[in-house]
Amino acid sequence: MAMPRGRIRGFVRRPTADQVAALGAAEHLSLTPREAEQYAAILDQTLVGVDRIDELCAPAPPLVYTDRDPGGPPSDADDPFHAFIRRCRVNGAEQGPLAGLSVGVKDNLAVAGVPITNSSRTLSYTPTTDAVVVSRLLAAGADIVGKTNLDDFSTSGTGESSWYGPARNAVDPTRSAGGSSGGSGSAVRSGAVDLAVGVDEGGSARIPASFNGVVSIKPTQGLVPSHGLTYMDQTIDSVCPIASTVGLTARMLDVMSGHSDRDPQWVRGRPAPTAAAATLGMGVAGLRIGVITEAQDPALCEPGVLAAFEMSCAALRAEGATLAPVSVPLWSDAWAIETTLLLHMAWLNAQSDGSGYSHLGEMDVERTHAFGLVRRLEADSFPPFFKVWLLGGRYLHDSYFSTYFAKAANLRRALTAQLDAAFEEFDLLVTPTTPQVAPVLLDRPAEDPELLGRGTTMVANCCPLNLSGHPALAVPSGVDDPTGMPTSIQIVASHWADALTFRAGAVVEAAAGVTPGGCSPAPAPRAVSQS
Repeated sequence: MAMPRGRIRGFVRRPTADQVAALGAAEHLSLTPREAEQYAAILDQTLVGVDRIDELCAPAPPLVYTDRDPGGPPSDADDPFHAFIRRCRVNGAEQGPLAGLSVGVKDNLAVAGVPITNSSRTLSYTPTTDAVVVSRLLAAGADIVGKTNLDDFSTSGTGESSWYGPARNAVDPTRSAGGSSGGSGSAVRSGAVDLAVGVDEGGSARIPASFNGVVSIKPTQGLVPSHGLTYMDQTIDSVCPIASTVGLTARMLDVMSGHSDRDPQWVRGRPAPTAAAATLGMGVAGLRIGVITEAQDPALCEPGVLAAFEMSCAALRAEGATLAPVSVPLWSDAWAIETTLLLHMAWLNAQSDGSGYSHLGEMDVERTHAFGLVRRLEADSFPPFFKVWLLGGRYLHDSYFSTYFAKAANLRRALTAQLDAAFEEFDLLVTPTTPQVAPVLLDRPAEDPELLGRGTTMVANCCPLNLSGHPALAVPSGVDDPTGMPTSIQIVASHWADALTFRAGAVVEAAAGVTPGGCSPAPAPRAVSQS
């Protein structure tokens, strides 16, 4: 918003005594009429300082790469897998480690001059600054060529909640591309882009990687800045690279990672960028790898997923790693813990109109305003999971005084401690990424209860690492023979040891092959208008 200068109107309206009494009642205060008058007068003076905020300018970083075409929605012919909300073009630097590579950016991350829809029918918003990761990718020479499809406000795992229609799996278009970053996974697998950016709050980048047979890493919490995102919660949000190979994903992470003072994530320290690409040829000889028992329960995982997982474990053994089982007792309860936390944290994030409280990152005032309008005027159009969080969060806050948030937060710490204890014995941990291959998409309209029931069946092995913050790399492990669909192994490291996961990932990739499964389709058309 532009800063007013010399204004004579437009100041913050002062509450009346009656309004102060009503505000007090909402905060469980019983103000007498005299007290309401007194506090109305006090607030009149207090809000003078708030008025001054409108007259102060907070500088924003300048746009470096200004060759931009906002483009528009693609046709079915140009986008056969519904991977994109919009085709656009932002040209990056002429030279750099990603020079000449095309990138699709999930449509909940800011690209200046290009609208964000969150795959929702609610108000879209056009940012004026780039997300930190967008700036870094452009500086590395990549060109942004589109905003990719996702679940409505990133709140499911199949893509079926997208108001634009689900992204379709590039191996089998009748099947889900995953969620919420399904468009990013499908765009990479189809060849429409070289690289894509996903966001992961319960598996939302690793699930599309698994379903499409490509690669993604959920980095250590706080390693990759989340600035410019439509946030869910700053302690869970993770911005993730997605690519067709382990090597490209490592190169992308090296560019995206490292400290930024614009980042709202809460991290103890100033993380340096990774050098993951340099580790790819180091192998796994001598590494100790723990196989998490709870993550491969036959009651949880499909037989084809387990068979491919065993083959990947055998490949790691053949290259000199030692594998042994390890138990993480709270692993199976991670989704219950995350659900309880999200009911509170997503609800609280909504109360802040999408910006979050008590962090030091840069905020986008226009986006906060847009979210506030949506929340107050278009909440009926929110997706079903978002409605559950708003209803459940308010209920648990008001009726149980946030005690379940406190309990879940302590259980999150206990789960993290269990994983840290496993890393005292092992260098890496492995699990199947998703318990199943990509499910067949619905071919008819569905009501909210059905969408809710389908939207979390794939999160069991991903969400524990969103809670604990450990890095987790998803790499294709093979193919499910009955369906021909890709399977995936998840490789987990201790905090800040993201690069180590790529050493094991390269071994698995050499055994399973790049983009396994089905018959790779011809690349979707990539032409967009040039500015």
